[in-house]
Amino acid sequence: MGDSAPAARLLQLLDVRDFGGETLRVGDLDGDGGPDLLIVQDMRGPRTISCLTALTLQGGIIWQWGTPSRDHGEIYADLPVQIYDWDNDGANEVLFVAQATYAELYEPGNPIVERAKRYEGDAHMVVLEGATGREKRRLAIPAPADDSFLFADLTGRGRRQDFVVKDRYWNAWGVSAEGETLWHWEGSTGHYPAIADVDGDGCDEVFFGFALLDQDGTPLFDHPANGAHQDAVYIVQLADGSWRLMCGNHGIHCLTPDGAVLWSHPLAEAQHVVAGHFRPDLGPVQFMVIDRGQPEADGRRAPATLYLYDLDGNEVWQRRQPEGGWYAACVEIDWSGHGEPREVLVYSRGPGEPAAIYDGQGEIVAELPIVYPDTATPEERQTHCYFTRADVWGDSRQEVIFFGCRTAGIYTNPRPLQLPTHYNNTLYPGM
Repeated sequence: MGDSAPAARLLQLLDVRDFGGETLRVGDLDGDGGPDLLIVQDMRGPRTISCLTALTLQGGIIWQWGTPSRDHGEIYADLPVQIYDWDNDGANEVLFVAQATYAELYEPGNPIVERAKRYEGDAHMVVLEGATGREKRRLAIPAPADDSFLFADLTGRGRRQDFVVKDRYWNAWGVSAEGETLWHWEGSTGHYPAIADVDGDGCDEVFFGFALLDQDGTPLFDHPANGAHQDAVYIVQLADGSWRLMCGNHGIHCLTPDGAVLWSHPLAEAQHVVAGHFRPDLGPVQFMVIDRGQPEADGRRAPATLYLYDLDGNEVWQRRQPEGGWYAACVEIDWSGHGEPREVLVYSRGPGEPAAIYDGQGEIVAELPIVYPDTATPEERQTHCYFTRADVWGDSRQEVIFFGCRTAGIYTNPRPLQLPTHYNNTLYPGM
């Protein structure tokens, strides 16, 4: 990193050793209009949420649900929890899935439990009051539906109040806000879907990479997965109203809503794909893709690589990441305050490597190391962290939040926000 790329400024460091976790959500919980943090713990393997801790940005605990444990901070998969004003009463709720009983396992004794051969009872969508953590209600949902969920408008109510819920890799369900199962789809779900009203009928479609489902669960296209699953999906609408559906697996693919492939590139493992206006000179939309590599014959992995593609799939540049970054991930970010993503945040770049923010030219404009409280032990300083972004300070730029089992913190851009010059100023502002 050159002299023109300063390190980001660490504004807040939180000691979360007693309740930290590798899942975090951002939203107003205490009702003061500003963002708060929700840290999630689970019993690693079966994705059983065991503790939720609501925090202010300064680290004050608003409330806790469940019992915190230093042994429940690591995750194996995405966790089914969101912050949202789900019931449209003007205040946010916390929603999460409480699992059904895993009555019979496929592999008893295996610590990684992805699903059960037989379940007892239902899973439930639990709704907590954001300000207090008090349970407001719960809705029964299909027992296997406990891997992750997103809000969608499947019933044309004008807001995303319904749910798309999935199991690990094999099934998805559409569930209404009233708890009615609207549809069930069996196919290759991948890690998560993308949701948008791509046909303009007032209801959302659900894109799983190999398939696009209408709001009633009918496939608009459904390509054979051949035993594979998608690692990344992204939907973006262009200025002319058309849509691009991006899918990453062992390659990156750009599709239209009817399933036609506009372009693709073979990659080892395209784990993340995001869209943004990274290079205004190349048009309104470009795509950043992380290929995190695959194991070599000797067990090692090729370093991850960050790619920039233009709208037509032409490679603009690639940036090789440090050795050992198999978990490398990227997310678009408005670091500079343009009102849209102009940069990308890349993290898990390798053991001990800081996260990095790249601009559209492929230059690193900031580095963000993981920082631990002074009280952290040497072992705690080796724990993994994830990164996300949100405008938590209200300065029109997105800050970076890092979080893990033993630490969490907030980075901000140290450069002054570039604002238009205030000219023709007088004591009599009538112009």
